[in-house]
Amino acid sequence: MSGIGGVYRTDGAMVDAALVARMARALARRGADAEGGWMAGPVALVHHLLATSRASLAVTHPVVDTLGECRLVWDGRLDNREELGAGHDESDETIVLRAYTRWGADCPVHLLGDFAFALWDGRRRRLLCARDRVGIKPFHYAWHDGTFRFASDVTPLVADLPSREPDDGMVVAWLLREFRPGDEDRTFLRHVRRLPPGHLLVVDERGLRRQRYWTLDAPPAPDLSADECGERFAALLRAAVAGRLRTDWPVGALLSGGLDSSAIVCTAQRWYGERGEGSPPLETFTMFSEHRDGDEREHAQVVAAAAGLKLHAVPRVPSSPTIGLDQHVDDGESPIAAPEHATGAACLAVVRDAGCRVLLSGEGGDQLLDEHGVFADLLRAGRPGDFVRAVRGFGARYGASARELAADAAMMLVPGWAKYLGKRLVRGVPPPWINRDTARAAGLRERVREPRGRTSLPSHAQRHTCESLTSPYYGLKLEVEERVAAHGGLEMRYPFLDSRLIEFVVALPWQRRAPAGERKALLRAAMSAVVPDRVLARRGKGDWTVPMDRALLTLTAGDGALADRSGMLGRYIDLPAARKLVMRYRDVDRDLRSEVWDLITVDRWLERFVKGAAR
Repeated sequence: MSGIGGVYRTDGAMVDAALVARMARALARRGADAEGGWMAGPVALVHHLLATSRASLAVTHPVVDTLGECRLVWDGRLDNREELGAGHDESDETIVLRAYTRWGADCPVHLLGDFAFALWDGRRRRLLCARDRVGIKPFHYAWHDGTFRFASDVTPLVADLPSREPDDGMVVAWLLREFRPGDEDRTFLRHVRRLPPGHLLVVDERGLRRQRYWTLDAPPAPDLSADECGERFAALLRAAVAGRLRTDWPVGALLSGGLDSSAIVCTAQRWYGERGEGSPPLETFTMFSEHRDGDEREHAQVVAAAAGLKLHAVPRVPSSPTIGLDQHVDDGESPIAAPEHATGAACLAVVRDAGCRVLLSGEGGDQLLDEHGVFADLLRAGRPGDFVRAVRGFGARYGASARELAADAAMMLVPGWAKYLGKRLVRGVPPPWINRDTARAAGLRERVREPRGRTSLPSHAQRHTCESLTSPYYGLKLEVEERVAAHGGLEMRYPFLDSRLIEFVVALPWQRRAPAGERKALLRAAMSAVVPDRVLARRGKGDWTVPMDRALLTLTAGDGALADRSGMLGRYIDLPAARKLVMRYRDVDRDLRSEVWDLITVDRWLERFVKGAAR
């Protein structure tokens, strides 16, 4: 895991050394093992390393090719090293330089893994930047007056922006969860962009040229039986887990006791065991709430005991959700924050104290494997009997409302224009607590008219999975999680977000996804001989909403939700109407908890980043 950054002046003028020094200082918290930099005329590169392999620790950063023409700053991990002809002790950086020699600007097409990089080609006078297929590793940039600046984080770019103007459209989209295609390259600041997942960017004297090199739109459908699907999925998950275990330090794994995290831990333990390494260098960590619905220690202990692993239990931090929020916003560089961020920070500290540098997570399992789109496909196929049985079966197994499931499925069949009219009639566009002038200037109504995804996939199940994984909101959320962990000295790794696994699942015909309304049937079949039966049979997951509501209700007893510390909340919300929203949450509607919490986090982000308090 690394912090990378750099500057390229396409007009050929000398780079400002003071600017580069500021960027390097701002990136230091992403890696304390080594730092490096290089500057020549109009271009400069900086690098801070947190080593997860001895090979990366052994090379000098930025890494230079044998001819001295190309220099690379790299943040990532390669999964197809053997395919690329890697030697046992070769660093990923060396392999990427060799791939560039072979394929030039097309080299990202041939790389599998999680990565962000910038490669300066001195002979061609161009900078090649690329980001991995799913967008696990961050890459931000600013382009102004012929100067291109990039960095892993937003902070190294902020000080030299023309202004600190927020992107009003993105702030409103966040408050209403109305992100749309086209937001993938936007941040919450107007002058800072992010390279979308699966894209490369070429910068030279002609300017910027962005190109998509990977897409999920139309993978070929495999012709496999149900049993073959389970076997293939198990093999791909094993490869995804194995690739993310490559490190020379102990590995931590988040273990909630749910199916997703249990599948990762048990698969990892088997991989270590088959290699004959004895006790695996793997430790598990679970967070629990004092409320029984949020206490999953019992199931997590079943998995840890079956795998012969140590389980660290981290209790919920019983404090106001605003305690430590400033630090979380500074680290995450975003208004996106979980109310239980303090417990998450405590868990990361325990992981780090255990000597781990890599942390596995089951994140992505819900987005990849939830099959709600199957119900819409049953309706569209004209199979009402199968639809009713599937919806009732799902509801009975998981305590869900069959009526709500049926309504959600029917809504997937409704054309976009009708959904827009429904939103206007039911809650208003914008709703009364949003500032109407800002919403109008940000084009909220035009935004809401647009479909949430643009894909040529044939079934609702495939579209739902694709849109869940490629949603701009989901990408922003992953970036916050990555940054918070990175600033704490840890690299997050997500086996369920392996591009090979995603391609396989998205390509599956919907008929293979949820037989008889079984949630995550593909994963249950693949893990039938791997995960303990008690966890396989589990149908629910932990619920932290009760302690969250207790904390928020205490906070909103005064003006905590609308403190307006930034003095800018009125730009986005109608304060009197927002107070009514808070009162409605307190008195009758607990489902408004997210809206109330977002008012707090947006205010803190405006104060810290836009007003500059974080400096």
